[in-house]
Amino acid sequence: MLSETNDTELHLSGDMPVVLILDARHRIEERLLQAWCARMVASAPARQVHTVTLPISDERRGLDLQALRERLAADPETLVVPVRVFWRIPGFDQARGLRLRQLLFGDPRAPGALRARWMLLRDRRRAFCFAGQPATIGAMREEFESSEQAGSADSAVREDAFTQVVLRRAGLSLDIAERGLRGTRYKVPKFVAENLHANPAFAEAVAALSAQSGQPLAALEGEADKYMAELISRPRPLFIDLKAWLERTLLSMGYDNDLSVDPAEVERFRRIIREKPTLVLFTHKTYLDGLAATDIAYRNDMPLIHTFGGINMAMPGLSTMMRGAGGIFIRRSFRDNPLYKLVLRFYISYLLEKRFPMTWAFEGTRSRTGKLSPPRFGLLKYVIDSAHSNGVEDLHFLPVSTSFDLIRDVDDYVAEQSGALKKPESLGWFIGYMKSLREPRGRIYVNFGEPVVVHKAPDPDDKLALAKIAFEVAVNANRVTPFTLNALICLILLGSAPRGMTAGELHTGIGYLVDWGRRRGIRMSDTLDQGAEGAVEQQIETLLRSGLFNRYDQGSQVVYSVEPAKHPVASYYRNTIIHHFLERAIIELSLLKAREDYKSPAQAVFWAETSRLRDLFKFEFFYPEKEEFRANLEAELRRICEDWRERLQQGGTRLHSLVARCQPLVGHAVFLPLAEAYMIVLLVLSGLQPGESLSQKDCVAKAIREGRVAYLMRRVTSEASISRALFETGYQMAEHLGLAGATDARALAGRKALLREFRDLLRRMETSRIEGLREADKLFDEVE
Repeated sequence: MLSETNDTELHLSGDMPVVLILDARHRIEERLLQAWCARMVASAPARQVHTVTLPISDERRGLDLQALRERLAADPETLVVPVRVFWRIPGFDQARGLRLRQLLFGDPRAPGALRARWMLLRDRRRAFCFAGQPATIGAMREEFESSEQAGSADSAVREDAFTQVVLRRAGLSLDIAERGLRGTRYKVPKFVAENLHANPAFAEAVAALSAQSGQPLAALEGEADKYMAELISRPRPLFIDLKAWLERTLLSMGYDNDLSVDPAEVERFRRIIREKPTLVLFTHKTYLDGLAATDIAYRNDMPLIHTFGGINMAMPGLSTMMRGAGGIFIRRSFRDNPLYKLVLRFYISYLLEKRFPMTWAFEGTRSRTGKLSPPRFGLLKYVIDSAHSNGVEDLHFLPVSTSFDLIRDVDDYVAEQSGALKKPESLGWFIGYMKSLREPRGRIYVNFGEPVVVHKAPDPDDKLALAKIAFEVAVNANRVTPFTLNALICLILLGSAPRGMTAGELHTGIGYLVDWGRRRGIRMSDTLDQGAEGAVEQQIETLLRSGLFNRYDQGSQVVYSVEPAKHPVASYYRNTIIHHFLERAIIELSLLKAREDYKSPAQAVFWAETSRLRDLFKFEFFYPEKEEFRANLEAELRRICEDWRERLQQGGTRLHSLVARCQPLVGHAVFLPLAEAYMIVLLVLSGLQPGESLSQKDCVAKAIREGRVAYLMRRVTSEASISRALFETGYQMAEHLGLAGATDARALAGRKALLREFRDLLRRMETSRIEGLREADKLFDEVE
């Protein structure tokens, strides 16, 4: 039994023989451990004690296990005790940061021999010896014999495998003990490649691939080693701390130092990743949102989160640090490389089984519109495949919504959407990106959604099951996305454009939408939640300095507006929250349709239009099932007016009064750029001659050019409608309706009919805008 008496003494009771495994990287550590172990066994001088020195913690060094193999042939009652030196850094636990002088010669927690000698001369308390959990040879051998790793009939092979198991157990035991000294944030996987090779299922899979492909087994095993070296991260405390420092620097350069996050949600986050195999899936609007969850985990002493990234981000220098801090770089394409997929699958499975959380952007790429993009199934499929193949259960997909007052990348997105090429990533680009983050941009808000729990992983080829998981993650992420002051201001000012809003109108509109959101359980940013007028004004000043919108205060009224050139940027921020208004906007536009069509039953027209709008814009939003969607519309109608059914059924003036109850109208603010972009796509398709067709790529390119013409002719209201992403979904909509193929008489007639339908919809949106402004003018007249 092992008992600790103070910082420097440990004693073993009993007189059983002992094998001490000294995890020493050099002679200084070996001497420290030998001296300490001598005191440890001093109470039983007759005890047989043997030592084996192996630098277990240095995974980069090859280990000669012959001495350990010989010692493991001893009496089964022999106790194996691993020991290691822990090096303290003065003041590190308080500041959680390494100084430059501490980094000049490498990580001070893993000093070389000369540095270790110098550190001890200055302060012997810097070195602290400790032991891992001991176990007898007999107990470990019994456990080994009952495992799949003991499958070989060759005794030499079995002994080699048993020695490897003891070595990994000793390393794990020391790592667990060291986490009690260093912290849970340094809980990292060790000997991953060795564990994969020792997995009989992996060996069988490689052998099966060899038989299937005809490639020699040895060649495949060598190639698998190369893929493991490329894929497997090897976290080290130095790089974990450096990455955390870099993340904190990037997150605080232009934003408030502290992330806005609910402490109760942080504790829920801690509990989930501690107890369940967890995939942390974050929304992706900038290069920074992936840093939020890992920063929270590090600062709250949670286990390291492994981060997936594209191989394009594996830049020299940066990739070394990232791999040393849990970064996993995935090739962009490996569809025709079954061995790479096999290694990746077993690596992911290993991390899941050992409860090491992983994270990636489930949209796959940064949103160019502000709305949540359709999820990509690539990594999701490989995680499901890994869990399905290896029986990992109870997966927790935890959505994380990261919101920003201002985003540095939006100007780049706007340029790309109007036809500019994306700038390639490089080290020089990264340095320039860091410099550009220094401008004040407000706060960052982090919200954790409800996890999507997959108790038993489905077949990875079940596309419907994958889509359902991805859909639920997206919906849960959207549900916890908060209202931010910037997004509300952009929604209001774009909804009134080209008319500006007085300060009073703007504040009234913000207050109304905040109250509306609270009644529906929508989360609020700190500024909106606190409701302090001073805080709102302070944040408005930050937004004004960014140039996003203008304030004119030289007249009798203070007026806010968005310059036409800034509409695409403002539209991005508005789009981050429009999903909250989707059902309300559909109700408004459908009521206006029913009000206009006085010859038909209003109720029938209304419900038909709600279904039509859902179908036309099905590629823009995440809709629930039709029954739930209708129930949500009815619930919103009840909030608007308790007797909505009677008013809708009676029509006439009763229907007019129901529309009036919807003030202020937001339908145009939600759908206008979408409808205008779709109209441009239909104009392009309607201009094709019989027999002609356009691919999506060619149609989008032409739509960008024709969109510019339409804007200059003021056939569309804003440059926000000239968007590559919206043109792509507009083409998908036409394709879904069977109107995007080769041009014939039927297709041409269908395109022109749909074009008229969109023009009619845009006219109703203008009616919505005008009626909303009319209500604002009434309020202004009352004040006057």
